[in-house]
Amino acid sequence: MTDGTRILRTAGIPLVIAVALLYVVPKECSKVLEVSKQRQAARAASGLHIESSQKPVTYPAGLDGERVRYVVEIDSQFSTPYMGHVRKAAPLVLMPREQLLLAALQKLGYAETAPDNTVSITRDGLLHLDGLVDEGTSWTFPVAKREFVSVTAIDSDATTAHTTFAWQWKPTAVGTEMMPTPKRHDAKAELTNSTERWTLVQISDLDGELE
Repeated sequence: MTDGTRILRTAGIPLVIAVALLYVVPKECSKVLEVSKQRQAARAASGLHIESSQKPVTYPAGLDGERVRYVVEIDSQFSTPYMGHVRKAAPLVLMPREQLLLAALQKLGYAETAPDNTVSITRDGLLHLDGLVDEGTSWTFPVAKREFVSVTAIDSDATTAHTTFAWQWKPTAVGTEMMPTPKRHDAKAELTNSTERWTLVQISDLDGELE
């Protein structure tokens, strides 16, 4: 084999590969694009549409989400925490809620039960139970407080606004043992525009259950 033939063969192999690629690759790309178009058309025909489930909230003049949050959070009905009550002389059979509460306290090392079934708060409990009150025959302390999430709907005019808002419990350490994953709640708030300032009239449908 001469040097010239060897050079032609060496140079010819890459050239053949290049020509093949130029011919095959566009055809394959065309097939991929066609399949993609067919899938998109099928989805459109099946009516598959992904949309937000929550409509945008439109506020009247002078009112916004932060104002609604503020007037709701300072309201005594909303801001009052969920209180736990544990009797010092606990009966042998406790109500389900008190049983869960006492179990949470014991798990955290905040309470002890003596052989005679009396309940006492431990040193750790005294240190960590914020708002603990000794009421003589029982112990009382906050378990969770409400936390405003967002305004979800509003129906208003220039003077009155009826809003729906979402909230959930923000538990303490004891509350977390009883309620590991707080659920979302919905409530309603009515506001009125007096002297160009929106104020709270009332809150309704405010769930009091700890969940």
